[in-house]
Formats: sequence, C-alpha cells, structure tokens
Amino acid sequence: MSNIDFAQGSHTGLVREVNEDSYLASPQLGLWIVADGMGGHEAGEVASRIAVQEITHSIEQGLPLAEAIETAHRAIQAAARRGEGAAGMGSTVVAAKLDGLHYEIAWVGDSRAYWWNGSLHRLTTDHSYVQQLLNAGLITESEIPEHPYRHVISQALGVGGSGADNIKVDLVSGELGEGDALLLCSDGLSGEVADGDIAGILAETAGAQARVERLIAAALEAGGKDNVTVIVFARKD
Repeated sequence: MSNIDFAQGSHTGLVREVNEDSYLASPQLGLWIVADGMGGHEAGEVASRIAVQEITHSIEQGLPLAEAIETAHRAIQAAARRGEGAAGMGSTVVAAKLDGLHYEIAWVGDSRAYWWNGSLHRLTTDHSYVQQLLNAGLITESEIPEHPYRHVISQALGVGGSGADNIKVDLVSGELGEGDALLLCSDGLSGEVADGDIAGILAETAGAQARVERLIAAALEAGGKDNVTVIVFARKD
C-alpha cells in the first residue's frame, strides 16, 4: 500500500511496570489495530495479544472487521477457560481496515480513532461509564477528565458471557481524502492529552513517524500514568 504513510509506537508509561497494549500495522492487509489489555500482569497483555492475533487471522480469512472482532472476543474467553492469562482478562480494541481509500473503523471499549483533515474529529464514541452519564445529560464534557469513574468501561473483548452477543461492535466508515490522516490510540494518550492538544501536535508536525513520537512524548509529559500506544496513517499524494 505505497500510497499510505504510516507509523506506530508504544510505551509502557512512567507508572506501570508492564505494557498491556498490543498493536498491528499491516499495510499488506490494509489493517491497523490498537488493543489495550486489562486484568493485570500476565493477563492484560495476553488478552490484547490474542485480540490482535485473532483479528489479523480473521481478516486474512476474509471475514468482515466486526466479525473479526467478535471472533477475538470469543478467543480471549476460550483462552481464559484454558488457564491462559487469567479469568476475567479482557481488552479494548480499535481497528481500521483500508480498501483503497475507503476506511472502516470498528471498536469495543475506550480505545479511540480520530480523523484529521486540518481539524480533529473523534470518530469513535467511548464504551464507558462516563460516556453513558454524558449521553444521559448527567455530567458535562468538562467533568469527564476529573471524574472518579472515568476509566470504567462498559464493555470489552473477553469480558462477559460465553458468546458474542454480549458485546456490540460499533462501526464507522469514510473516505481518506487528500491530506487526511487517521489516528488510532489507547486511552494512555486520550486520557492524558486533551483533544485540543492532540490537534495542535498534528497541525504542527508533518509525517506519521514524527507525529507518533510527539504524541507519545506528550502523554509522558502529562504524567504517563498508563501504557500509551499510537498509530497514525495518512494518504500520500
């Protein structure tokens, strides 16, 4: 996929001892994934790794993106039943599939996708407790960063019942226009760096690699309290 400039990076952060994030950047498949594992050491990283592996395998087999994510959900549950990782382990995920210049983005949890075209647009809506409060009009956007339950998510891969029916994979799609870029990230970025600051970095920085490095550095400068993973890809003209 020679018309796409992309880069990826991940950092454990300044507080955590283990990086439970996993990611994939495969221009050959037109597939980019960020998965943020949870469940503690030897569990979160297992769940996120399984998520990336299973989604990739399913895409290679020709499955649609949403079905690939549902397959990963079941695979994490099966692994926990086998004693791999730990009971109750899970992972958020955001994945982008590019077909030519048409993109589809699917997600579960609070890992995010943004579209940049000179201004920043959040494409995903967090599956989180505070998002539910916001939707209900019980809190405002400005209250979210300091809310005590801001990290509580409402659904994740591997968590819940035994089937795919207990997760809802959300989807958005669009076209990658001239000068457009897509950003995928774990909440180690979005939880530390405000959208306005992310926009500023994308505006000031050219090239996918430089953007990834600047964004990760900004998350660390803000405290680096979580693992941070960032993927940026853009159309080259």
